[in-house]
Amino acid sequence: MAASARELIKAVSKYFLGDTSTIEIAVATLMAGGHLLLLGPVGGGKTTLAKALARAIGGTFARVQMTNETLPSDILGYAVYVQGELRVVRGPIFNNVVLIDEINRGPPRTLSALIEPMQERTVTIEGVTLRLPTPHMIIATMNVSEITAGATSPLPLAIQDRFTASIYIEYVDPNREVEVVKLSDYLESFDGKPQNTSTLSFDLKKVFVSDDIIKYIVQIVEHIRRDERVAVPLSPRASIAIHRLARALAFLEGRDYVIPDDVKKAAHPALDHRIVLKPEYEDEPRKVVDDALREVEPPTYI
Repeated sequence: MAASARELIKAVSKYFLGDTSTIEIAVATLMAGGHLLLLGPVGGGKTTLAKALARAIGGTFARVQMTNETLPSDILGYAVYVQGELRVVRGPIFNNVVLIDEINRGPPRTLSALIEPMQERTVTIEGVTLRLPTPHMIIATMNVSEITAGATSPLPLAIQDRFTASIYIEYVDPNREVEVVKLSDYLESFDGKPQNTSTLSFDLKKVFVSDDIIKYIVQIVEHIRRDERVAVPLSPRASIAIHRLARALAFLEGRDYVIPDDVKKAAHPALDHRIVLKPEYEDEPRKVVDDALREVEPPTYI
């Protein structure tokens, strides 16, 4: 099954020409049953990454452009009465991979409506609760520079905390950009439709995580909670996110057990977007995580 996971990364890299580590974290997040927050400038290939993931797993894809007028029904769906019978019209959330562009532009009511599908894997419409497909992943984009400039509002913490991982996508280097330009017509016509009808799934529960590793994860999160630069303490979802990502990364390496290096590799994607700094500090969240990784002693094995 690890071979299938590696093939998944190779399949995504055919269309997304960015950094390989970005693809690894995206695939690991999908395998962990999580949701992914993509940060960075426009035009970095975020939509292509989401489409490539959907196609690689044999799943369906949908894209939602979030605006301040987007309604919950535009994403979740709605119900209508036809001759006295309630009929549910399913929204784009019922696809395997759902890309929500500029999620922080959404109104509070619409953002709140995402909590149930992100947390419970269900959608309730007019009292009818429907299960989402498996696998299911929300990939959301957010332009951090616009937030810094005050052009848009930051994402509410209740939503931000439900993203398992975040990745900052930079523009590709000039050599890779040549390839992007050559393939631009092909990439723009890429629809993300699957080549096969059977979706891939992975069972990470068989990947062993020792008590020492779990304690190491909790110690990293607790160290950040006590950091004087941090304004809002991390929730237990931070520890759970590292745990699940580390299992997926170990699986990608062909192991059925987690080592400290898996935890270190998972730390930044799982934690960076959750950290809110006090206004008097100019450090970046990444620096806070780096300090925690440096100061918390990992378990050693002889």
